[in-house]
Amino acid sequence: MKSMTGYGRAKYLDENIDVEIEIRSVNSRFLDLRIKQPYHLSFMEAEISKQINKTIIRGKVDVNININLLKVPDIELNEEMVKAYWELYNRAKELVNTDANPPFAKLLSEKDIITKGKADIDEESISKIILTILDKAIVEHQKMALTEGESMKEYCLTSLSTMSSALIKIEEEFPCYKQEIYSKLKNNIEELLGEYIKEDDHKKLLFESAIYVEKADITEEIVRLNNHIEKFSGLMKEETGLGKKLNFVLQEMHREINTIGSKFNTVKVFDDIILIKEEIEKCREIIQNVR
Repeated sequence: MKSMTGYGRAKYLDENIDVEIEIRSVNSRFLDLRIKQPYHLSFMEAEISKQINKTIIRGKVDVNININLLKVPDIELNEEMVKAYWELYNRAKELVNTDANPPFAKLLSEKDIITKGKADIDEESISKIILTILDKAIVEHQKMALTEGESMKEYCLTSLSTMSSALIKIEEEFPCYKQEIYSKLKNNIEELLGEYIKEDDHKKLLFESAIYVEKADITEEIVRLNNHIEKFSGLMKEETGLGKKLNFVLQEMHREINTIGSKFNTVKVFDDIILIKEEIEKCREIIQNVR
């Protein structure tokens, strides 16, 4: 079980390049991936997205890539071009009959006056470094996501244990409640009809009353709710793709406890029914952050 919340960071440093990659994620219904990187790395965006998608399938994910080239490319002055431009300036001065000299900075800004050598590291080498460091950042991110997920799992397991204990109390109280309903129906029939009812009709009414009481039985709901609790606990052992599954199980659990509450409407178990509903809601809030 993994959380959608996570953070991972990895660095690489050698004599030519300094790379740092950070991955941050928070919960979101779908995958929302945003990559912030230097413009000259835009050619790698598709590959970076592909690598992220292999591991992170849900959540709002921010990937920051910082890169610094440590070795400044050699800068050279093209002396022949300087002489050629200066000669052109002098000829232009003669044409317009002026003693003014052009700004020296203007001369240096002319095309091909200053040339830069190529960096010692090429795109292919940078790509390999970026993808390697990205993998390390993903591993760190997954470690945190797993740690967060384990904390959420423990919290939910505590809630499931609380639900199970409350359900045991409800199950223990129900036989007495069922007998109480039957006794009340029987007494009401006898009080209302008394001596006016024939013996055969009296037996038939008591039989119908027993059927009515059986329809109010909550044994099936208790069994299903216990099964859902076990199912929820089992699902949490998986690592990813759990959010929707767990949410569906919680919906079924909520349905069963509502049915139990409507059938078993007594003050004796009111607090236990409310407690189970509260724990279901706690789990529902927690799993919003489950991947």
